[in-house]
Amino acid sequence: MAANTYLVVANGRWPKEEVWRPLVKDANHLIACDGAANQCLAQKISIDTVIGDMDSISKDVQIQLQQQSHLQFIHQENQQNNDLAKAIKWSIDQGATQIEVIGIEGGDFAHQFAAILALCEVPSNTRLHTTDSIIQLVENTGYKNASIEKNSSFSLFAIGTVKGVYLTGAKWNLNNQELKPGTQGLHNVVEGNCLEIEYLSGRLLLFLDR
Repeated sequence: MAANTYLVVANGRWPKEEVWRPLVKDANHLIACDGAANQCLAQKISIDTVIGDMDSISKDVQIQLQQQSHLQFIHQENQQNNDLAKAIKWSIDQGATQIEVIGIEGGDFAHQFAAILALCEVPSNTRLHTTDSIIQLVENTGYKNASIEKNSSFSLFAIGTVKGVYLTGAKWNLNNQELKPGTQGLHNVVEGNCLEIEYLSGRLLLFLDR
């Protein structure tokens, strides 16, 4: 079955065009988080849905958006989640099988950190794209990637205590180890033909450098 890919555009700095342009092209549905609609229109990118409390969209942009009959507004003021988390969860409810995210860089560092932690609230078919890396939650069924070039850098971070971690194909492998939040997994290097990660319990974030 072909992936039903949703691209969520957060209201931050976008990665370089060679990163975001293919994501736009491959997306079946594009969601702008509130003020991100301003940037999408500036780049002449068609939006399918705008989601959030609508407090960051200029009046001129709102008028332009309202002229597009296919576009829908999802007004949500729930302060328990930021606009990005709202958009990801809404995408899942619509049947998205793959969710890509851009626009998380720049601005308030707390917002950037919250965007990364939002991965812990949603299924692991969500990836954050920055200019320098792809960030995702490692599935509890394991991670296997044979397409990563050798000498690529990556980092693996524990969210809470992660038990029974197995890592192969790297310069520093792990064999049934326990990881806790900290710097232990920073800047590892791919050395094998396939990078594989398994673990028994907990949550792991993978930062794969471009």
